[in-house]
Amino acid sequence: MEELRTLALSNAGQLELIYSPVDLADAVGAAVTGLEAELTAAGITLTRALGQAKTRADQMRIRQACVAVLENCLRYAPQSHVHVETRTEGDDVVFRCSDTGPGLVPENQARAFDRFWRADESRARSSGGSGLGLPIVRAIARAHGGDARIVPQETPGLTLEIRLPQHPAAVGKTGD
Repeated sequence: MEELRTLALSNAGQLELIYSPVDLADAVGAAVTGLEAELTAAGITLTRALGQAKTRADQMRIRQACVAVLENCLRYAPQSHVHVETRTEGDDVVFRCSDTGPGLVPENQARAFDRFWRADESRARSSGGSGLGLPIVRAIARAHGGDARIVPQETPGLTLEIRLPQHPAAVGKTGD
């Protein structure tokens, strides 16, 4: 229910954000720590390269997006290698998550951010996925003036990237 509310508020341009200094490295690190037992239980080998990636953002929403990306790996890429990284690139901060799971064929990559869409209906039902995880990730990124996308790659797996402005034009509340 909260997922639908988040998407509805985002679509209406009313997703309230409370801006404060955030380092994506800390947000991703916290998300990984919170899901570490589940990742290990799913047979996921995790590596990280968490470089400083400071911005002003809603810390709770950014962590929500990072958790959703990692939960996507849990559901669709068990027994794989997952690499998470953060960095500053030009005027943006970047969170990138790559896995060696089955990935998506190119025509399905375009649909990955559609609400309720799942690549494999039977697998998604058994994994409990709602089809809202990646749409929420994109909604949160866009509410911050950034975006989320699937990065094309040659090897099997999926790479998802969240890119946010390093110096956003904050329109939400500010909390320091």
